[in-house]
Amino acid sequence: MKRPAGLTILFWRYLLTTGAAILALAVLWWMGLILLMQMKFVYPAGTAADGVDQLVYELGAGAKTPEDIPYYYRWAIFDEDRQLTDPGNMNRLQLSYAKAVLAGDSVRQGIFYAQYHRAVQLPTGELCVVQYDYSMPYGLESLQKHLPEFQTCAVLFLLAAWLLTGFLLTRHFAGLLRRDAALLTAATQTIASQRLDTPLKGQARVREFGETLEAMDQLRASLAQSLESQWTMEQQRRLEMAALTHDLKTPLTLISGNAELLQEDALNPSQQEMVETILRSAVRLQDYVAQLQAMTLPDTAPQQEKERVSLESLAEGWKGMGQSLCGTKQIQFACSPVPALAVSVYRAGLDRAVSNLLDNAVRYTLPGGTVSLCITAGEGTVTIAVEDTGPGFSAEALAKGEQAFFTSDASRPREGHLGLGLFFAGQIARKHGGSLRLSNTGRGAKAELILPI
Repeated sequence: MKRPAGLTILFWRYLLTTGAAILALAVLWWMGLILLMQMKFVYPAGTAADGVDQLVYELGAGAKTPEDIPYYYRWAIFDEDRQLTDPGNMNRLQLSYAKAVLAGDSVRQGIFYAQYHRAVQLPTGELCVVQYDYSMPYGLESLQKHLPEFQTCAVLFLLAAWLLTGFLLTRHFAGLLRRDAALLTAATQTIASQRLDTPLKGQARVREFGETLEAMDQLRASLAQSLESQWTMEQQRRLEMAALTHDLKTPLTLISGNAELLQEDALNPSQQEMVETILRSAVRLQDYVAQLQAMTLPDTAPQQEKERVSLESLAEGWKGMGQSLCGTKQIQFACSPVPALAVSVYRAGLDRAVSNLLDNAVRYTLPGGTVSLCITAGEGTVTIAVEDTGPGFSAEALAKGEQAFFTSDASRPREGHLGLGLFFAGQIARKHGGSLRLSNTGRGAKAELILPI
């Protein structure tokens, strides 16, 4: 396989090819001019200048009249006072040049070619002014009259040929770069669309582009391998979590069953309250297991429907949870007045989310502290806030608190905490189209569920 050229070589190849093409066109152009002169289609540029002396002599001697002057000269007749008597074949501009010369002006006149003049006195006493230049006249008078001036056209033709050649060569070499750039674009799109199992196709013609394409293909392969490893680890983690949640069901069933049997015995009020606490905790643990199962195996999770319910009825259940949790640690529980408002919510999920926030607050509040529940209705939203008087969130916890299995040991060190409470609460908030906001109040931590009405 031919080795791709580098950008430097390609650049020099472009310059040398373009220069050689321009030189070749110039040689062909010059050879074409020589051929046309040999065919008498045109005369050399010095034809008029070479014959002007003989022409002037013949005019002065009377051997030729002005009408016999060759067509590639211009002439006009002036009287002894240098007044125009016959314009001959000069136009107005050419006459102005001739008059300026007769008036003693020595500056060469002309637009494309400098106009030269010779004045000769005719046998009649009149003055004939002959005008000529160094252009290439056509070989026939009819061509001289009807075709554009040859030399200018020939130069324009050469310039046009150079421009066309430069355009074609530039287009060719730019096409090489454009083709390789298209390969890089296609490679980028392949990686961006995550088709990482598809090898990058194409062979670059420029070495630097080829090296970039190879690097991108290596990147694609590395990403594919990394994602495959990550997917394998995720699947393994899901299977382990599924096995864990399955194994938790048996001891939870035993705890609930034994607590229900104890509840049937004749218990004093204190014992009865303890048994009820065990049953409530068992139900909460079963909810946690269900949440873990839904997170690890989302396809098996039952679809929930929203319920239209009043905030007061929701708050009553949350108050009971808060009082029960706070009572075990001698923590004060406070709840502000609840707005009289009906909302559509996933009730079971929202109950779990608030329970998680309350449990979090109680876990990190010392005995004698306070946990408060505040429910407010704003413009289009309902905010459910849980505050505590614990140590508050660390900067890391504020940034990562909603991640599954995150625990901020530095700011809120407790054992037996897997870091799922805030994760589940955030999931429930997003399921409602809302969000979970974490902050510090100066007295402790504050977690807010912000839900649209």
